[in-house]
Amino acid sequence: MILLRRIIVISLLLAGMATTAQNRVASLPTMVKAPASATTSPLILYITGDGGMKKFSANMITAFNQKNYPVVALNALKYFWNKKTPQQAARDVADLITFYQSQWSSHDGVILVGYSLGADVLSFIYTNLPPATAAEIKQLVFLSPSAYTDLEVHVSDMLGRSNNKGLSVLSEINKITDKPLLFVFGDEEKDFNFTAIKVPYQHLILPGGHNYDEDANGVAGKILSALHK
Repeated sequence: MILLRRIIVISLLLAGMATTAQNRVASLPTMVKAPASATTSPLILYITGDGGMKKFSANMITAFNQKNYPVVALNALKYFWNKKTPQQAARDVADLITFYQSQWSSHDGVILVGYSLGADVLSFIYTNLPPATAAEIKQLVFLSPSAYTDLEVHVSDMLGRSNNKGLSVLSEINKITDKPLLFVFGDEEKDFNFTAIKVPYQHLILPGGHNYDEDANGVAGKILSALHK
């Protein structure tokens, strides 16, 4: 009888934890696109720039999904409108990954992709993921990251003024020694200091500036071709 009660209590606790995580996932500003058919492609967890689901990010999400990748996209404009800690952001991303892997029976790993502000926060999220979730990550892709971030949207950044305060993005990137890293920049972007990266990485230089001439489909294709196989 005592054993049965313990089993019931544990079951209720686990159910409560699952419900809490599901409620958190439902409250997050996301766009999700399931694969159209059975796929062995990794889940792509995409974090937008501070413009949110504007044309470039919306088209990137669609382009990935058209290649039959399951995509979960976090709207950075809405999510980081209020400042987050790296630990808080990592917990929410971990919940998204766990929930949608289960929903879609997706067990072929995860690719983290961040654009602009999304790229700024990406390394901080990865280094604070729970070990079990971190083990699911196959690669990180940084599109046009800055040198600093404080995990919050700033109107001045949206107007194109550079942010030279906050946490060092480069220092956090240099902590990632166990995953392939891919950096993507437009050929008009000249500010990122590649010499400060001390860990192995690949990089792509594509036509255009910060919006890559709005060629989201082309950018997505180049990224998928360059992924670590």
